[in-house]
Amino acid sequence: MKTTNSDITTKYANSIFEQPWYLDTVTNGKWTEIKVEEKGEVVARWAVPCDNNKIAMPGETQTLGIWFAPDIKASKKQKYIEELVKSLPKNSSFDLMLDPSNDYFLPFRWLGFKVSPRITYRFTDVSDIEAVRAKYDKTVRKNIKSARNKVEIIEEDNVDNLHAMLVKTFEHQGRSCPHKKEFINSIFEACNEHDGAKVITAIDKDGNVHASSLFVYDEKTCYYLIAGADPTFRASGAQTLVLDSGIEFASKHSKAFDFEGSMIEGIENFFRRFGADRVLYYQIEKKGFIGELKSLLKPRIKKLLGYKN
Repeated sequence: MKTTNSDITTKYANSIFEQPWYLDTVTNGKWTEIKVEEKGEVVARWAVPCDNNKIAMPGETQTLGIWFAPDIKASKKQKYIEELVKSLPKNSSFDLMLDPSNDYFLPFRWLGFKVSPRITYRFTDVSDIEAVRAKYDKTVRKNIKSARNKVEIIEEDNVDNLHAMLVKTFEHQGRSCPHKKEFINSIFEACNEHDGAKVITAIDKDGNVHASSLFVYDEKTCYYLIAGADPTFRASGAQTLVLDSGIEFASKHSKAFDFEGSMIEGIENFFRRFGADRVLYYQIEKKGFIGELKSLLKPRIKKLLGYKN
């Protein structure tokens, strides 16, 4: 286990989520870094959260994959994956989402992990924002046009309105908001210190906040990390306009834009309408008997409680 300095940035990372300072923020320093070196050079690195005998994804973190040096062949990747897995902390359960670049998943299956596909949507090149917008379907374009007549887009330096929108979103579902304001604020501040965060909000002329979102980014990819909207103003199209504004922002700061995909049907439909590429990534798991039992019971319990899967 190691706690790193919050100012450290590494070049051995696939995304902002694998940066030491980001991991420090979302795990409270409870993570470890495993590397494979050859001839004094790092050829593979894996940043792994570890807490209470459990390796699992921290909050507000999409993926934590293995960074490989460029042009590594599959045979080498297999060898490096085996070495990294052997160096993992000995824990009772393991559940991580790999970065989409980790498309060679077979070594994990051969090592006894359960491998499951997941989907995100991504514009791989947002340098030409009008070319990106040309991919939007008619519903997205209609909502954006409608919203522009009802709300103003502003950039904020705090998460107050964002968290208020999250609370309203979950209240509408009859649930308490699982996103703690202090935690979201810590992510915003950490990313902001590294020029990697933007809060975009839609507000009308009467001061009503319709929607707000947090985007985190580096030079590679901008992610649609957290979003909330007031159900009262659902028909305004503001959430669509906020997302469009985030994509426009990304076109000036990142190469790609990731919608941080969802397996929930309604959310997936919303993302798909923007016309981005469907991108596959993998969840890898290894659990004991109790963990497997919980995995079986969880969707049934959620169904009984009325949650959408």
